[in-house]
Formats: sequence, structure tokens, C-alpha cells
Amino acid sequence: MHGHNWKVEVEVSGNKLDNVGMVIDFKEIKKSTNEIAKKLDHQYLNDLEPFKTKNPTAENISEYFYTQLSKIFNTNDTKIKSVKLWETDRASVTYTE
Repeated sequence: MHGHNWKVEVEVSGNKLDNVGMVIDFKEIKKSTNEIAKKLDHQYLNDLEPFKTKNPTAENISEYFYTQLSKIFNTNDTKIKSVKLWETDRASVTYTE
């Protein structure tokens, strides 16, 4: 077993700005991303429901973040466009649909 210190990069697209000129406030994206990460932190990922039937590769973890964030933020006007998961400063994977 081994662990990683991931960085998660979330790309959002939108066709409408709110009353202060934002698609989604970065604080909200960060808060939700951190909540998702906490569920995975210091866990044996193979024992967690999303990875009982899927190998917890960087690709599958990136897809998991994408799916969870999409449930929170996707509307007719906004969409999670991609999630990039950095395993190291030089190694990353991007998931998008």
C-alpha cells in the first residue's frame, strides 16, 4: 500500500454569469472538492464503495471527482468541464465527458 498527495484541478464552463459576474464562486468549488477528498483521505480506496468494482487508478479517481462535482454544480447554465488529478508535479490525468 502507498499514498499520494494529489492536487485536483477543476475546470468549469458556463453560459451565464451571476449578479457579481461569476459562473461559480471558486470558494464553492474548493469547498465541495475538499469534502469529496476528505472521503478518500487516509482510506484504503479498494474498500470504499466507488472502488469496490473499479481499480482506484488516477483516471478512475479523476472520474469520481468529476461525477460527484457534476451532481453538485451542473445546471442548464453551468457544467463541470474537466477534472485534472495531479499525482506528482509532473504526472497528471484529465477526465472529461
